[in-house]
Amino acid sequence: MLDLRSKSIAQTSHPLAGYTGEEKEKGPASLKSQPKDLPTGDVLKAKILKSLRDLPPMPQVVFKVRQIMADPTSDLKKLSSIIETDMSITSKILKTANSAYYGLPGEVSSVEHATTLLGHRILGDIVSMAGISGLLDSALKGYSLEAGDLWMHALAVSFGSKILAKAKKPELENDAFIAGLLHDAGKIILDKLLLERKVSVDAFLEDDQQTFLHAEREILGFDHAEIAFEMCSKWNIPKNISVAIRYHHSPSRSQGDALSYILHIADYIATVSGIGICADDILYEVEDGAMEFLNITQKTVSDIVFEVIEHNSKMA
Repeated sequence: MLDLRSKSIAQTSHPLAGYTGEEKEKGPASLKSQPKDLPTGDVLKAKILKSLRDLPPMPQVVFKVRQIMADPTSDLKKLSSIIETDMSITSKILKTANSAYYGLPGEVSSVEHATTLLGHRILGDIVSMAGISGLLDSALKGYSLEAGDLWMHALAVSFGSKILAKAKKPELENDAFIAGLLHDAGKIILDKLLLERKVSVDAFLEDDQQTFLHAEREILGFDHAEIAFEMCSKWNIPKNISVAIRYHHSPSRSQGDALSYILHIADYIATVSGIGICADDILYEVEDGAMEFLNITQKTVSDIVFEVIEHNSKMA
């Protein structure tokens, strides 16, 4: 049985409790500049989990549309009418459908038209992008990310995940796309916390072998993948997607979950592509055994890098 409990809740003796010895060694021995009055570890995480009740809801149209599309006898007009109940998403759908990526600039004039020209499956991807984009397009000062950086990185990971899934686990293709879009959603919660602890974060990152991921674990006591998992639970995201997001930095801890490995490699591919990354992301490494698990080579990764760059440039 897969244990979905957060390690920082189950173990409290050290901010990095539950991680491997190698991961622990990546953190400095002390954080002299850490403000004394700011909570960390389980206390801080409890406050975050309580605050998740105030999260903006995931647009329900995203899930309603995907449920309808799962039915092969679904009605086109019913699908279009549900989407059009959300005018914000409708406008984003038309903008996306008319982007260079789909090769139909200016031709798509309505949601029903988009479905006719692009098909149900592609429309599902567009609805997902339209529903999620607003959550991820703000600047994240705690991570030194400009407005749009997180969103463009999410797009790159979603494209990479879909390509990998199509080649290795076709039945996971749709879930891989959603997981890619949401994998770093936890950063929108942790951004303010890192900014409040900027002195400690900056001191930590002076060691050029440290990353924001290591800083989250050492300074806060948990990382953005843990928080994204909790956010997905709040939004009623399917569990297999939530689990992949939880373990996308450490798929070996997922008990052989294929989607976790796909998301991990796709995140690496997006980082190598240089799309929406933090300054420390040049240190991103593929976990030992991950490429072997998916039976892919470095050449496969390199080929997908170019594909992802092309996809993202057409969506810009």
